[in-house]
Amino acid sequence: MCYGKAPMVTGRLILLVVLALAATGCATMREFAGMPGPGEPSVILKSAETRWLLIKNPRFGDVPSEPEFVWVEEDKVPTTFKTVFLGKRAIIAPPEIVAKYGLPPGGGKISPRQGVPYQPPAEAARAEASAAAAPGARTGETRATTAAVPESKRGYVVYVDTTRIVIDLTRTDGVRAGSLISLRRDRIPVVHPVTGEVLGELDEEVATARVTEMRERFSVAEIQTVAPGSQIQVRDRVVLK
Repeated sequence: MCYGKAPMVTGRLILLVVLALAATGCATMREFAGMPGPGEPSVILKSAETRWLLIKNPRFGDVPSEPEFVWVEEDKVPTTFKTVFLGKRAIIAPPEIVAKYGLPPGGGKISPRQGVPYQPPAEAARAEASAAAAPGARTGETRATTAAVPESKRGYVVYVDTTRIVIDLTRTDGVRAGSLISLRRDRIPVVHPVTGEVLGELDEEVATARVTEMRERFSVAEIQTVAPGSQIQVRDRVVLK
């Protein structure tokens, strides 16, 4: 009698089922089987230029100072419990969240996988400068498009405590002991629905604080007020009042 055939047949049947599911378009099974999804190339060509994706931060909620969303390189999206079952697209932030978080680190380019419908502020500024330098541009000509100013690399909350915060501004930025600062969020580009022009930006004050200590590379401020229903977060923008 042969006792080894039944397990072997069962194993082949399971393999056939997995391959059949993968072939019918099940994204999750395709990932497990190591097969590319529909419309995806079998050979991935990596761009020489770094492209970024804004994703749901796996550490959010576990570490108080961690933001809800973080920028990662598009080929370094982490594997989480959610991505195992729903695919890596499940943790990619929607366009309205991307608008609130601004540009990737160093003003890098956003990956097409993000699905952002609007032009990033830095790109809009460069396009405006090119239009101004083009032949036939007249001095003093009024242009309909208002380019957004690229986001500053300084003026952010870098640490949050119970009653105080740390900001990346110092004396060289005009901050002094006793200075009152405004903490702002939701820097959302207002885009014309027909022309696609950037009309301006919207934001709101979430809290105020007063600077109490000056250091060489940062300042400490005591929290004064917090807007109802709001909470100070790392990466909130800091503006002198």
